[in-house]
Amino acid sequence: MSDRWRRKYEEAFSRFADVQGGARAFGLGRHALVILLKALDVHPGDKIGVCAFTCLAVVEAVKVCEAIPVYLDIDEHLCIDPQEILIQDTGSLKAIVLQHTFGNPGRFDELLTACNKIGAKIIEDCAHCLDCYWGDKKLGTFGECAVHARGMLTVNSIGLLEKVDRQIERFAAAAPSVKSDIILSCWLQAYHLFSQSRLDCYLGYQYSRLRSMLRFRGKSFLKNGFPPLPGYPRLAGEMKAKAALTQLENWHKLHQIRLHNTAMIEESFSNAGLSLWPKQPQANITMMRYPLRAYKKWEIVHRAGIRGLDIAGWYSSPVHPLGAGDLTGVDYHTGSCPRAEGTIERLVHLPTGPSLNKHKLEEMIRIINRDS
Repeated sequence: MSDRWRRKYEEAFSRFADVQGGARAFGLGRHALVILLKALDVHPGDKIGVCAFTCLAVVEAVKVCEAIPVYLDIDEHLCIDPQEILIQDTGSLKAIVLQHTFGNPGRFDELLTACNKIGAKIIEDCAHCLDCYWGDKKLGTFGECAVHARGMLTVNSIGLLEKVDRQIERFAAAAPSVKSDIILSCWLQAYHLFSQSRLDCYLGYQYSRLRSMLRFRGKSFLKNGFPPLPGYPRLAGEMKAKAALTQLENWHKLHQIRLHNTAMIEESFSNAGLSLWPKQPQANITMMRYPLRAYKKWEIVHRAGIRGLDIAGWYSSPVHPLGAGDLTGVDYHTGSCPRAEGTIERLVHLPTGPSLNKHKLEEMIRIINRDS
């Protein structure tokens, strides 16, 4: 099967991201992270630092490599607190995934210094921060490598890219067939139409509510074990790569919309007496979602959902979307990261993309103030 579009996408993304090594495209971000971990010589039993406010995809990749996730509590930015790294023994963590949550890198200089001090390799999680900067340098270019949205990985040296390619040859399955690629494309189109209808807001609330109820009952949705590594990482298919390349070429438009909407949110929040999310002065970023701590999280999500407004309540645990009954399966022990757990109980977040407008934002703020 031809890989022409995948190669074009990888070359374009590498230029866009300003990386020194190169880029490789996979079916999912967790597939890319598996390959990166293997290329960084992560072996069974090695410990990998992860943010205690993360998605299952990150932890799954660590577990697929038979490594051990070490959860590091968060600070006010929803990123790893640098002090959580500094209390680790030197050499105890093989690598740390520095997650730029919703596009915010947190106290990034301190995080980089802390990782270097304990000798941990740095993987940047840039799933939320395409075309964002720390100072005059793009996020994703500070560590050894980075994972991005839609299954892309980048590396910052030719030597590491060669190791990535060896791991791809050894472990990665071929790109999907034309048939499965078409099915995926149709599914994505259906999801886009579903999102435009705003039914996703109401049903998303109902799903989150059910998850929350079942969490307290100790139900478990996590399947035992994780897929074996051989055949698990899969390269991106041609249709996905072509669509992703088109999106990359048009990224500037979405980037400007997010910048405008973030500014609109912050102005409206200030006028309404709501707290702005902290951001370091070196961070030149666009927020993928805009977070807010609220006292009545689920009441707000409910009122927004029945009105078709996109105020979301995910995450429901330090490893989204798992409930309490699932967490031991990914080596998380309740109470080990109290700041993350306390924040999750109150956190809601708003969109910054094209679906937001001034009228919707005003209605969202009325709901938030009513239940705060």
